[in-house]
Amino acid sequence: MKTGIDPKVDFAFKKVFGSEGNKDILIDWLNAVLKPPKGHEIQLIEILNPFNLQEASDDKLSILDVKARDQSGRQYNIEMQMITVPDLSSRLLYYWARLYQDPLKQGEDYCTLQPTISICILNESLFPDIEDVHLIFRLWDEKNRIVLTGDIEFHLLQLEKFEQSPDTLTEPLQEWLYFLKHGGELDPEQLPNLLDRPPIRHATEELAMITKLDLEKERYESRRKAQMDQNSFIRAAQKREERALAKGRAEGKAEGKAEGEAKGKAEGEAKGRAEGEIRALQSVLGLPVSDWESLSELPIEELNKKASELKQKLQGSS
Repeated sequence: MKTGIDPKVDFAFKKVFGSEGNKDILIDWLNAVLKPPKGHEIQLIEILNPFNLQEASDDKLSILDVKARDQSGRQYNIEMQMITVPDLSSRLLYYWARLYQDPLKQGEDYCTLQPTISICILNESLFPDIEDVHLIFRLWDEKNRIVLTGDIEFHLLQLEKFEQSPDTLTEPLQEWLYFLKHGGELDPEQLPNLLDRPPIRHATEELAMITKLDLEKERYESRRKAQMDQNSFIRAAQKREERALAKGRAEGKAEGKAEGEAKGKAEGEAKGRAEGEIRALQSVLGLPVSDWESLSELPIEELNKKASELKQKLQGSS
């Protein structure tokens, strides 16, 4: 039977990837994202903020992320983001910085700081014009291609860009992305062949278990509803902002058009007066009279200068 549970809902996401009994799932997920060289895979993981039902109460809207540390001391922050808000990049950097410096005790040397990696799954794309699903950001010099430090790393996974079917999956990360996008449609007892691995099966069984436990199902539904309400509020605010910006642009364009038309009219009148004045002065001085077309090609500054020179010549001849 299909799980009917969306793993992108923060309650389900934290339960699947952040429970003490699900470390095999988290390890497989991290190795799928990081793709470490053979022999350097994550073998052991400590979950720094394990899942519990109390933190997922229906009146709490904080992000249920997963914080972890592997056997080498590297730290991880993993979260699911349903709505891509304008300040998302700044918020990701802020949470990364907090996790990076948290273990540093007063008086300790900076060399004790450990590499910290943020992994954010985005239901909506942060970079809609980029077709890549997996984006990796590090701190480096663009010209010389040298890395300042390996301590900072961000992985963004744009689920919106992932459109593979179960029979086209070729690597563990694709399997996990399919699970995240279609977990509610999966049956743990009848997984597609390319998804039928122990960690994926375990994760799917965890989703199915939510529907069998009344309290977990209740918390899941409360969180799903709260998340939907919050997302609707954010979208409504974004639409209001977009309408305000569009109105401002339209008003600015109208004002600019009116201002431009008035300015153009004034400049046209000034040019016409200067051209007429030049022709009249040339006629009085007995000089060849310029044709209107050649004068019209000159900017107003040059016309005024030419008229001024003719006036001085006329004054000198009188």
